[in-house]
Amino acid sequence: MTVFKRNPDVVAEVLLRAKGTCERCKSPAPFTRKSHQTPYLEVHHIIRLADGGKDTIENTLALCPNCHRELHFGAD
Repeated sequence: MTVFKRNPDVVAEVLLRAKGTCERCKSPAPFTRKSHQTPYLEVHHIIRLADGGKDTIENTLALCPNCHRELHFGAD
């Protein structure tokens, strides 16, 4: 199994860019993280790292958990 190293600076920048709002459905983050008191969103790669996508700000979106799961497991 290949393990991809994620750049924490990319994650931080994408979450800042989103300003607490899902970049897909435009809903506010569903809850606040206990650890940092920041909006909970998940960073998703538009082109998967496994498919040659880059770990860059341009190739990522901050998503609510529902949108993130739908992109990975939804029928469409």
